Amino acid sequence: MEEKRHMEKFNDVFVKTIPILDNVKKGFLTQNLDIVKENKAQFRAILKSRAVSIQKIIDEKDKTDTQKQYLALIPSFQIIGLALENLISKMETKVELKLLFSEKAIAEIKELFAILEEQFRNTKDYIATKNPVLHAEIKIGWEKIFKLIDEYAIIHQNRLITGVCVPQASYLYLDIVDSIKRISRGLIDFVEKV
Repeated sequence: MEEKRHMEKFNDVFVKTIPILDNVKKGFLTQNLDIVKENKAQFRAILKSRAVSIQKIIDEKDKTDTQKQYLALIPSFQIIGLALENLISKMETKVELKLLFSEKAIAEIKELFAILEEQFRNTKDYIATKNPVLHAEIKIGWEKIFKLIDEYAIIHQNRLITGVCVPQASYLYLDIVDSIKRISRGLIDFVEKV
């Protein structure tokens, strides 16, 4: 019972974060700064609301095995949260500065985002069901993202050399795709411990 209650807390964060991811993507693609900022604030509020319950467990002297298992998930969860916050911040910076990305760069980010969103949904469902098929799908998503990012790095380098991509936008593009990679890797680490 206690384990289920703790897992529901994680699941709730994933349930609330999925629409935030979608909205941030929409704000990024439509250059709507208000949408990005609003969803960044919502994401921070979600994380802040969970910090209180985590601190209560940390402060307890005698922890149950379930509480110890729950706390063991926190580092992976924090990696996901920090990388997601960085992703949102870089997207916000791009929109705020009105920096343009090439159509190819936008298409690449959209493709990576679609895989990431699927990983998030699968992670949410895996927390609730422990279905090994979902676990495998999450890992496949990571492998796709990792492979695509390596390919995109070479393509991006060529865009930069040929002047299609400007240096001001380059670092943001690289930071955005790196954040997606870190989130994806964090999801794998998280489900391995669930």
